Amino acid sequence: MTPILTATPGYIGEVAATPHPAENVVIGTQGWSFESWAGVFYPKGLPAAERLAWYSRTFNGVEVNTSFHAVPSVAAVRNWKSATPAAFTFALKMSRSITHEGRLRDPEPELSSFLNAAAELGSKLGAVLVQLPPSFGAIDLPALDRFLQRLPVHEMRFCVEVRRPELRSPGVRELLRRRGAGLVSTNLTSAPGEIDVVNDLVYLRLLGPRQVPGQLPGIPADEPDFGAFRRQAGSWAAALRLALASPSSGRITAFGFAANDFFGPGFLPATYLMKQLGHPVYLPAGSFLEAPVQGTLL
Repeated sequence: MTPILTATPGYIGEVAATPHPAENVVIGTQGWSFESWAGVFYPKGLPAAERLAWYSRTFNGVEVNTSFHAVPSVAAVRNWKSATPAAFTFALKMSRSITHEGRLRDPEPELSSFLNAAAELGSKLGAVLVQLPPSFGAIDLPALDRFLQRLPVHEMRFCVEVRRPELRSPGVRELLRRRGAGLVSTNLTSAPGEIDVVNDLVYLRLLGPRQVPGQLPGIPADEPDFGAFRRQAGSWAAALRLALASPSSGRITAFGFAANDFFGPGFLPATYLMKQLGHPVYLPAGSFLEAPVQGTLL
């Protein structure tokens, strides 16, 4: 049976106090090229082409959402790869032409193009995020099964995000287990600290306001509650550490990415997760290191 691990808020202090960094965990944000970060996370005047390199000084991974809107060019992927250090990791969100418009049916030639672009990252490719549309329900599971059988799961990691609560079922977890894919956990589909481990993969997405029927309410973008932020982020960090330490037949790999509207700018919850997991947070001079907001959340 696929484990579902839950960490309660009472575990937060223990996690925060641990002196040993959690291993095999990738933490970052869902994108890096946000104009609102200029002069806050990025120094004023930093060219857009240099943002990824600057970002990679703080975080060890990023979820690429531009790949959802269009298959990235090989040249773009090579630029991402060359701009980041050797240990940096990318998660690519599969193109919507495959997941939302095609609904996983007859995915060629877009699937081949996407996988070829992803392969350009080599060892820097951490996982491919396959996000299903909100209308994708139980009746569509045969299409998901056929689609997963087409994927090179022995060469790349794939994690599936279901948007309907009824798809977070033992049957779907077993389907993913058999097909070699992971299951994405989000704060909209799971209570704080509840994380799925499927095929030694953990993939956590922290999201802000979303209008998806049947999901938990998102975080009001204009009502930051720093106490709630600490409780939620602490619970998710505790769950990540618990997942990484759980008995398993293999080594568990965990990914955690914060959206840019989860309790404010995404770099804040992402750096908070890093601190809770015992990882040092390096903030280059000229970033928000010197801004008052740092002490508020971190």
